[in-house]
Amino acid sequence: MKLSIFFIALIFSNLILKSQNAEKLESIEIYGDLSKYLSWPMSATAFSGDDLRMLNRFDDRQLADLTPNFSKTDTGIGSFGDVVSIRGLTNTPFFSSPSVVQYVDDVPSGNVYSHTASFYGTEKVEILRGAQSTLFGVNSYGGVINIESKRPSDKLEASITTSVADYDAFSVSGSLMGPLNDENTISYRIGLSHYERDGFLNNPFLNTSPDFQDHLSYSGSLYWNPNDNLEISLSASFDDFNDGSHRLTPLGQDPFTLNSDIVGSAIQETESLSLRIKNSGDAFDFLSVTYGRNWELNPYHFDLDFSPNPGSESKIFQTQESRGQEFRFSSIEGGVWDWAAGAAYGDSEVEGNTTRSFFIPLPPQFGGGFAPVTTTTDYSLNEESYSLFGQLTYNGIDSIGIHLGLRGDQYDKSLNRNAFGLSGPVPNINESSDYSFISPRAGIDFELSDSSLIYLNSGIAYKSGGYSAFIDNPELAQFNEEQSWTKEIGLKKRWLDDKVRTNFAIFHNNIDDYQVERSLVATDYAILNADEARSYGAEIELSAEIFSGITLEGSLGKTTTELTNYIDPISGSNLSGNKAPFVPELDASLAVNYSHDSGVFARVELVHQGEVYFNDQNNSSFMENGYTVVNATLGYRSESGYELSIFGGNLSDETYYVNITPDLNAGTVGLPQMIGIRARWEY
Repeated sequence: MKLSIFFIALIFSNLILKSQNAEKLESIEIYGDLSKYLSWPMSATAFSGDDLRMLNRFDDRQLADLTPNFSKTDTGIGSFGDVVSIRGLTNTPFFSSPSVVQYVDDVPSGNVYSHTASFYGTEKVEILRGAQSTLFGVNSYGGVINIESKRPSDKLEASITTSVADYDAFSVSGSLMGPLNDENTISYRIGLSHYERDGFLNNPFLNTSPDFQDHLSYSGSLYWNPNDNLEISLSASFDDFNDGSHRLTPLGQDPFTLNSDIVGSAIQETESLSLRIKNSGDAFDFLSVTYGRNWELNPYHFDLDFSPNPGSESKIFQTQESRGQEFRFSSIEGGVWDWAAGAAYGDSEVEGNTTRSFFIPLPPQFGGGFAPVTTTTDYSLNEESYSLFGQLTYNGIDSIGIHLGLRGDQYDKSLNRNAFGLSGPVPNINESSDYSFISPRAGIDFELSDSSLIYLNSGIAYKSGGYSAFIDNPELAQFNEEQSWTKEIGLKKRWLDDKVRTNFAIFHNNIDDYQVERSLVATDYAILNADEARSYGAEIELSAEIFSGITLEGSLGKTTTELTNYIDPISGSNLSGNKAPFVPELDASLAVNYSHDSGVFARVELVHQGEVYFNDQNNSSFMENGYTVVNATLGYRSESGYELSIFGGNLSDETYYVNITPDLNAGTVGLPQMIGIRARWEY
């Protein structure tokens, strides 16, 4: 059935292509602005591939430092267990749908825990804040991270980058692209990235540095352009993360020391295959993306008590197989009416197995002492989704754009679970449910001048409900969908002959059934719903050319996310007024860039993140009070394509937590000071 859907999608794509006959449209993209399909009024931050190297950023987590009201926690093992937040809208570490969707070359990356994309061979990255319900096939409740790879031209192009740094860190990445025939109708792109380092932690009991990393990624694409207006591309990628333990260490002691009898591991593999068909026609543009993606965690192994005592450990094996099809249509820009529409289908299956071992105290009648206990869980989560989306823009009033959008989603989800708990077998859970919702959206923008744009938008967005596979009580297995009524007003302004650029936005979200996580006992993990919540705040971005070759960049984000009506369904406690977990109150960055005609360049930046809680009960023991780090780069770039730089991260050697796990009373420490050298060559 699933294969037949793919074949039908491909046949439908070809029928549409044959119905169009047009010349290719020129696409003009300007860094700092949004590409043409992102004309909806919104708050967004864009980075080019050159910017990413200058900024020393190589994945989406690192870009969070420079993007207001965007954050991502870090467990130290890829993205497994991470929480991504934009303006207070988050995912839970396990099982909930993502609020922020990641796309790589128009292919969605699935749940947050399976994200493995790194920025090698990247053309640009766009971070779109706020629901993008009418632009993308996957429901993007809080925002989108859109990653685009470099594309081959009519000439051979090559690049290689390598670096060495503290902790025996070594990286090398490269790409090769160009035409395969004289007519330039067939071209290719291949890329490779490898990163390895020793661990930051010290385990004196085993005399190891357990949190080492070893990442290998490679990708390739073939492009066929049979005529000027049609492109068909086939892309594949593979990621192999062979990591040691996470960076979790017990709170209240040296965060870089771990006395454990378990070596630990986090081994992940991801493979992706996609077919992309894009056509520019007389009447409209068309895009079809057919994809399949497999992710495997095999295994995630760690010590539950963080001590030399044996017999307390956890192993998690999990896989995710996803397939999907997206169609997008858009009008030729420049008319009184602009429109875009699309349809999407997705299918995902998650299968997992967990084994946890403990020592539990025995009652006096059994002689006291402790006895070993092992719990096991096998689970399968299935999801099918269907969506239709579209937007309409009216440009008939001078300098004013009026936007209307609508999205419809249907989700079918199921959970099959069997487990052996602390006291023996627990009830099997075999449940299914469906979620349907309509998401309207409206906006208006006013072009006050060639250098000023003010916009307002509002809409209703949803994040579907689902199931937790780590819960023994069937009554708590299911959680409800989350709904947000969003409002935003923003101003984009260029000053002083474009030497100063500012983006300013304020927002307010009224939220029903806000999804929060809760670890109940050692083997129980639930996703609960707070009846009502609200998220509000502001963000500012600034770029200014102070003198020739010297620019000042800065960002400031402020988000307050409150659980305004929340009675704890487990304890009955009134948690109303508490802050939502995983949402920093404040973030800020300030940087000075220097670039000289001789090729010398430099950058110094200050990055700050404010207070953040890591549980819904707002226990001060599970809170990061905030931190500030200093990063810098100094280098030289020649006209012949060579580049050499020295870089430093966390030069202030700040100690802070990027994630805290309350049920384990442990936290993930942030990256220590690292200094390194990078070399690059381009042809």
